[in-house]
Amino acid sequence: MAIDNDNVPTWLIINGWREIFARIFAEVETKINVSPEWLVNPATRRRLKLDMLYPEMGMAVRFEGAEVKQRRRRASLEEEAQQRTRDHARVELCRAHEIDLILVDLSADSPKTIFQEIDMRLSRAGQRIKTTDLLPKISQARATASALARQVQSYGNFKLYADLWEDRQYQMTAPTPAPTPANGSISFTIGMEVEHITFGPGVVTATTPSGSDTLVTVDFITAGQKTLAASLVADKLHPR
Repeated sequence: MAIDNDNVPTWLIINGWREIFARIFAEVETKINVSPEWLVNPATRRRLKLDMLYPEMGMAVRFEGAEVKQRRRRASLEEEAQQRTRDHARVELCRAHEIDLILVDLSADSPKTIFQEIDMRLSRAGQRIKTTDLLPKISQARATASALARQVQSYGNFKLYADLWEDRQYQMTAPTPAPTPANGSISFTIGMEVEHITFGPGVVTATTPSGSDTLVTVDFITAGQKTLAASLVADKLHPR
């Protein structure tokens, strides 16, 4: 029986996938929202977009179905034909430039089939790429994807990863604080009183191992409950 995921906002699913891919491909160069010079729709001569591009591995990601879920009216036959043309051109151009394109169907019933697709493409990359230093990265990516697939069984689990993605974006744009004396990594424990440079004071309510990282859930006095990746808040979340 199909699972209806219409009650999960499209933006949340997209941001959840962005965080998941960020974790899977953490060890390789990542380009986000790019339109390479060679990715041009032959029908319109306009550039097409890739949501993520991993040049080292010759892989890319494209989210499909966002327009369909967000559109308030049914697409016309002409609009559907134009979308099919764009999708086909994107796939063929990627193939011609030796880029293995992962298509993420945002209307899929569950994340399971997409995780299977990710594993298949990573396995293919391992067979295609002979560069010695990339093979361990591919193995690590497959292991991370496998672990995430076990944790993310449905779109109901995506809020956590969407929150982590937003926090990741904040950490990338926030000004770097003045350096502080190195005290080693902080071991967060339940009940610990902490303070975040943006969210203010709060109390740790849960800690969850996630691969080589730890997810720290904090109930902030003014910002409410947030789950943060310990590796991303090392200089921004401290015991009070």
